[in-house]
Amino acid sequence: MMSDEFKYIVSRVLDNANDAISEAKENPEDDFYKGRKMAYYEVLDTIKNELKARDADLKEFGLDIDLENVIL
Repeated sequence: MMSDEFKYIVSRVLDNANDAISEAKENPEDDFYKGRKMAYYEVLDTIKNELKARDADLKEFGLDIDLENVIL
């Protein structure tokens, strides 16, 4: 997979995660939205850790953020 394609995919996942964060805030008692938000955290954390292991520039992928504080 080309790097630009992967960067685009990661940006889409980040956008979806931001939507999940908003939905969870709008529905604080709903376990579905809490779980959805957690799922995006797990996916992005895995991607971030794999990129770190390969010495990738996290900023290029939009993952130079503290996922735990942003999502959870």
